[in-house]
Amino acid sequence: MAARNSMDLTQGSVFKKLIVFVIPILLTNLLQQLYHTADVVVVGNFARDSQNALASVGSSGTVTTLLLNLFWGLSVGTNVICANFYGAGKKEELTRAMETSIAVAAVSGVVIGVVGFFLAEPILTAMGVPQGVLPNAVIYMKIIFLGQPGSLVYNFGASILRAHGDTKRPMTILFISGMVNVVLNLVFVAVFHLDSAGVALATTISNYVSAALILWILGNPHGEQHLDLRHLRVSAPLLKRIAVIGIPGGLNGIVFSVSNIIIARAIFTLGETVVAADSAGTSVTNLVYIVLTSFYSASISFSGQNYGAGQLGRIHQFLWRCVLLCGSLLFFVSTVVNLFPDFFMGLFTDNQAVIEAGRERLFVVSYSYVLYTVSETVIGCLRGMGKSVMPTALNAFFVCVPRIIWVAFVVPIRPGLGMIYSCYAVSYVLSGIAQISAFYYYMAKEKKQRAASSAGRYCAPVS
Repeated sequence: MAARNSMDLTQGSVFKKLIVFVIPILLTNLLQQLYHTADVVVVGNFARDSQNALASVGSSGTVTTLLLNLFWGLSVGTNVICANFYGAGKKEELTRAMETSIAVAAVSGVVIGVVGFFLAEPILTAMGVPQGVLPNAVIYMKIIFLGQPGSLVYNFGASILRAHGDTKRPMTILFISGMVNVVLNLVFVAVFHLDSAGVALATTISNYVSAALILWILGNPHGEQHLDLRHLRVSAPLLKRIAVIGIPGGLNGIVFSVSNIIIARAIFTLGETVVAADSAGTSVTNLVYIVLTSFYSASISFSGQNYGAGQLGRIHQFLWRCVLLCGSLLFFVSTVVNLFPDFFMGLFTDNQAVIEAGRERLFVVSYSYVLYTVSETVIGCLRGMGKSVMPTALNAFFVCVPRIIWVAFVVPIRPGLGMIYSCYAVSYVLSGIAQISAFYYYMAKEKKQRAASSAGRYCAPVS
């Protein structure tokens, strides 16, 4: 069933397949992150009031992520179900799953776009965004949400391709749309002086470019997926399966975002310079974080295909090879960033006070991500196996609750940015212990169930 652009992850060397599969995902996520990074670089260097523009872009990012997480979770459900069917060789079910996914993406994008547009101002006001920043932050957020139909269609389509083992074409699409985004950023900000609104408009247009390209690939009558876009329909049973896996993942992201909003509120109290520093520093640490998200995406597809094929042993082999490779790469990237903090911060601003305030975030947060490697990889493997509720519950308890407690009770004892950011490391260690315990519990349970079953290759019901 494998084709030219697809990859069968159920056969061959686990380590070699991991490297070949994850490299395009890394590059794709890097390009996607460059959407936001380009926004910050351009407003930090070309906006008329760069500090205000930086704060405007950064202060709305957490809220945007909060509202989008549920729908991003559904795209994970798409990846898992399609990978299960691909691994099991079920072509008809795979086609129906693709049709359902794209239809859901289009409708969801319109819904979240409308909701985000009208709730932008009250949400940012409730968060306590500084009054000097609020008007531009609201405009930025509204325009960003107008582009969410395009963003969701691309993300769901990319999930379909990755479920087939195809990571190269999503990368190519992001390269094209990323170049569009960079050029339009410069035009709208440097030439037309639209500042934060200009970079939001550039990102929105780029979202629709990437959506058009992914639909062109999926709708190609001579392509590998054979998806007829003229006859999209939703299969209720498949939508339910996608939702069972995807909604817990989305809720996990929402809970994460809520805890991050609490952290952001603590940062907002430290003034506009610190808010701008956090915005610029976040853009740098997000470049580090894409290592984690890339291996997480790879673990979903790898685990999904092998779970569908009934090869649990390969999932276990993959997990620890993934942890070793991801953790090593994260440590290396974090070290490079922290050896040259002024250079990386200087990409986004020339304000020395902002640069100095951002150094603490770079050090504490980037190295904290190394600690999160085990947890993130295990979560991806469990979701690929259709086990989504438990990882979500564990993350909600062992990541988010400690952060809230930390900000409420520990930070007041010794106030400061470094103390605020330290909650990341604490929560990641607790989560890793809990998630690895859950993984071995489910693996033992799955082996018992399969040993007692007379079925060979099958797609077990998700739970």
